[in-house]
Amino acid sequence: MNLESKVGAFVIAGLFLLGTAVFLLGDFPLEPRYTIYVTFHDAGNLTKDAPVKLSGVEVGKVRRLVLEGGVAKAVCQIRRGVDIYHGANFSVASTGIIGSKYLAIDQGDLSQGVVASGATVPGVEPVSLEKAMTQALSSLQTLLGDLTAKGPQGSLAENLRDTVANVRELTANLNDLMQTTKPHVERSVERMDALTAKLDELLTKSNQVMASLSTGQGAIGTLLTDKKVKEDVKETISSVKDAATSAKDVFGRITQFRVWWNLDWRYDNLINTGHMDVGLKIAPRPGRYYYVGGSNLANGRDAIRRGKDYAPSNRIDGLLGFEKGPFDLGIGVLRSAGGGRLTITPLYQSSFGRRFSIVAQGYDFGRNRVINGRQFTKPELDFGLLARITRWLGVGGRVEDVLEAPRYQTWANIMFEDRDVAYLFGLATFGSVAGASGGTKAK
Repeated sequence: MNLESKVGAFVIAGLFLLGTAVFLLGDFPLEPRYTIYVTFHDAGNLTKDAPVKLSGVEVGKVRRLVLEGGVAKAVCQIRRGVDIYHGANFSVASTGIIGSKYLAIDQGDLSQGVVASGATVPGVEPVSLEKAMTQALSSLQTLLGDLTAKGPQGSLAENLRDTVANVRELTANLNDLMQTTKPHVERSVERMDALTAKLDELLTKSNQVMASLSTGQGAIGTLLTDKKVKEDVKETISSVKDAATSAKDVFGRITQFRVWWNLDWRYDNLINTGHMDVGLKIAPRPGRYYYVGGSNLANGRDAIRRGKDYAPSNRIDGLLGFEKGPFDLGIGVLRSAGGGRLTITPLYQSSFGRRFSIVAQGYDFGRNRVINGRQFTKPELDFGLLARITRWLGVGGRVEDVLEAPRYQTWANIMFEDRDVAYLFGLATFGSVAGASGGTKAK
């Protein structure tokens, strides 16, 4: 082969390699695709070549963005064989708070038919972080304004006033009950104090008697030379000590209980509607509590303006909780499904830092169902931040269902202690224990 042939072959090979590199780096698809157009009034920083994901799976690319008549139009190429049904939601999402943008598709209804190639569909307007913060601050101002305003102004104020009125009525009834029973309870407590003092005296004397029996000293020790009699007396005195200890524990139950009312209001910024949770936290002793209540309570006056609400209404909560230092762990039932909730207060040692908490909860780990036309197969995980403004009021934000359909929500929490209800729980516990003891005696 002469020199000219070698140079020609080298040039042809170089051009072939250059063309292959341009083809691969240019992301020219080899598989057949079809085109659909998605319109937005605000494209929300969506860029060319951004992925298109259907139910979290990449199925295409955004090839270009054009502006037609003041409306942004995204030209999307979708793989052949991937069907998108009418009624699907097209929205701009991101891989994280500051992550890259992509076009997310929530699948529609099969019965409504398939979106054809070349069709133009409307997109759901994205909520930017700046707009979300602005809406959150506006909602917080409205919330605080409703809380401080005179007269009914807004559904939140009406709900809070109705709730507070019901709590006040319940407290008034409890106060009446307490006023009626207070003289009897005071006399019972005085008798309990006297009985406790006598029990302490009896315990002291029993210890002395036990020491005498063990050493054989004193009149009783000298009298009880029979080993069987001595053992019987020791067992009797031990039983008296156990009964005295149990009695002191029963009397202490009245003042051990602490009870808090808890109300959570969450505003979903994507679908413009609110959810409310109401519950009762009952702590029979420090470091241990029970929580019972209802979540996602329905509000008939709320109208869903856009998007779909995937949160089932009127669920129940029931948790067994443990508190130690900066950690608060509750396990049991969350929104009618098994799960748990963890609250961490990193700056627990600081009086100011303990106002800020991180909340995470997970439940419904075996979820496999269709909600509002969408299939859900992953457990629900929620994360949030809460800052306490006062001892009874906290505000913050949270993201719910991060694995399936993430929803950013503005969050307000109201929690206050009710000593009357706590005293009633303690009194009921004392009555049940005393009744059980009386029933045992009667036998």
